[in-house]
Order: sequence, then structure tokens, then C-alpha cells
Amino acid sequence: MQRAPARIDLAGGTLDIPPLCFLIPEAVTLNLAIDLAVRVDMTPSAAWSLTVNGEPAPPPRELPLFDQALRRFACDNPMALRVESRIPRASGLGGSSSLLTAATQLLARRLRGHDLEPETLLGEVTVLEHRLLGKPAGSQDAIAAIYGGLSAISFDRGFPDRAALPLPDFLAGPLYLAHARDQHHSGLNNWQIVKAACEGDAATLDSLGALARNARAMHDALRDADRARFVASLREEARLRHGLADFMLTDAMRGFAADLDDRWVAKVCGAGGGGCMFVFGGADPDELAPIARRHGLELIKTRVVSVGCAQAAS
Repeated sequence: MQRAPARIDLAGGTLDIPPLCFLIPEAVTLNLAIDLAVRVDMTPSAAWSLTVNGEPAPPPRELPLFDQALRRFACDNPMALRVESRIPRASGLGGSSSLLTAATQLLARRLRGHDLEPETLLGEVTVLEHRLLGKPAGSQDAIAAIYGGLSAISFDRGFPDRAALPLPDFLAGPLYLAHARDQHHSGLNNWQIVKAACEGDAATLDSLGALARNARAMHDALRDADRARFVASLREEARLRHGLADFMLTDAMRGFAADLDDRWVAKVCGAGGGGCMFVFGGADPDELAPIARRHGLELIKTRVVSVGCAQAAS
């Protein structure tokens, strides 16, 4: 069985998508791998089958994510696949990339007889994600799933270049997500931004440039373990991302963020339009749950994990 974690994107989301990662000067993306994870197992079988969290699902050859991976590895013999996931569906936490990463590594081990090295695994998953979306796909979700921990991803050398950052104490404790049950569609949402940037929309390019500069500032705050500067840059990230496009926040998300004490910051995860918000800053997390409930959001407690894609006990 193979396990891969989800992620919280801290800053520079969308900048990891080509060609933006090469067009925007000094683009950097920062994220955290978290203990919400997916586990995948597969065994030879007389017929194709799939169960997800113990429930029957359509056969894997009928689902694009699995079918693309199976084709990539020329897997023609029927398999029984089992998926166990703690990642809420369409939550903005990179869950589909976590699933694809785990499935790809498991297929490599079963069909090629060895695990893929991290860089090779990233290349395989990146190709599959582009084919699945039919649009440019970012790399940050797979990087968190593969490596774990706190990642800084830059692109100045012409490819996603991941560096591990030491985890500061202020991110080591419980972290909180406010989950809106509205499911977002990351590929479509991100494509609107990519398309506008490639068409030269000045406002979009200005916003992306500001996101890149702020992500650099957050990188330095994390490197220096400076909590106050981190909170300030997270607040700026939220302001910039929420202003980038009108679909970023649902009404429930907007109401939740507005009702928080000024000590807290709530930033949308992923491409927005539903999914989760990362909530950070205040001293008393108990005050978050009633505010989340008032707006129909679920509060999820999570932690950073230092290990990425790895074998797990069945």
C-alpha cells in the first residue's frame, strides 16, 4: 500500500503553473504537507474493481485518473484497487495529485520492480496531470505529496526546483482548516487566470507579480522563523489571492473570514471557489468552531508531516 499526503499552499499558488512559473520574475511557491492523506493498494484480480473508503466505485478503467496511470505503465491485466482517503473531495488541498502520486509509485513498484526516484516520480505525475486536465497543470501539489515537509519551489532554472525549509515552531502545532462543502474546480479556475495572463491582461499580471514578491517575503520570514512577518505575509497573500478573481471566495467563505478576530488570517487553499481555507494567527482555536458552524463550514485540525510518498501498512 502506498501513502501520499495532501498540502496547504501558503503563498505563491497558481505561480507554479506553466507558463506563469517562467513568465513571472522570481516566482516561488511555498507549501506544507499535512497529515490528511490518501492510501492506495492494488492486487491482481479476475476483473477490474475499485473501492473507495470501503464503498464500491466505478471500475478504474472508467475513471480518467486511474486509466491514464494504468495506460502510462501499460497495465492491461485486471487489478482490484483499494483507496482510503482522509482528504475531503475537491477541498483545494491537492488531493487528486496525492492520489495520482501514490498510484503512480505503486504501479512503478508492481510493474517495473522498483520505486521511482523523487524527480522521476514528479515527472511522471506532471505528464499525467497535464493530460488529465487538458490544460497546464502546476507542480506544487505533487511536490508536497512526494517530499512532505515545508517546501519552497522556484523555477529560475527552467523546471520546478524544490528546497526543503526547516519547520518553524509556530507551524509545528495543530493547524486549522475551514472546509466549505462547495466543491471547487481547480483546473477551470486556474485556467481563467493563466489565460488572462497569457493574453496580457495588465491587472492579472500585476496581481501575479505582487503574489511572487509577497511569496519571497514569506520565504524569508519562514527562513528566519519570524512569526510576525509570516502572519503579515500570509495576510497579504490572502488579500492578493482573494482579489485576483471573483470566484476565489464563496459567500460562506467571505462571511467566515469577515467574522474572524483581527488576529486571525483566513486564506483560500488552492484555486478557491469552494474547498478549504487555511486559518492561522489567533491564540485560541476554540473560538473558530462556532464561527465556522455559523457559516456552514467544518473546522478540520491537522498537522505538518515530514514524510512524503511512502509505503504504508495495509
